[in-house]
Amino acid sequence: MNARICYRSVVFALVGISLSISTQALSAERANVIAEGADDYKEYCSACHGPEGRGDGKMASILVKPPTDLTGIAKPSGRFSFWRVYDIIAGDVSVPGHDTFQMPHYAKRLRADESKPGFLPAHIRILLLTHYLESLQEQ
Repeated sequence: MNARICYRSVVFALVGISLSISTQALSAERANVIAEGADDYKEYCSACHGPEGRGDGKMASILVKPPTDLTGIAKPSGRFSFWRVYDIIAGDVSVPGHDTFQMPHYAKRLRADESKPGFLPAHIRILLLTHYLESLQEQ
């Protein structure tokens, strides 16, 4: 009976370690996704929307329409509408402020980069940026 209990203990320990490693791997992968989205955010969005997404970027004061506080996207409904945000970034849904000459067509820039070595396809970069914006949401 002791051998049986010992065997079960080892199995449970191995399952626990496996789950722990899987959780750590997922956490690391999530961190990588957020970091890659943050890179594009810093490059293309932070000048207007601010370094933390609060709409207080260096360019905010000179814009016709003040930039949105991106940390509050989820506030009205209590949830982050991932695909709506994706569609806005991709240029498939119009929002006030993005329809002026001052808001660059982000997706067009990314599509132009696709042909350059070392750049991910535009839709992947938009997904990464959307995940980054999701990570900025205030709870």
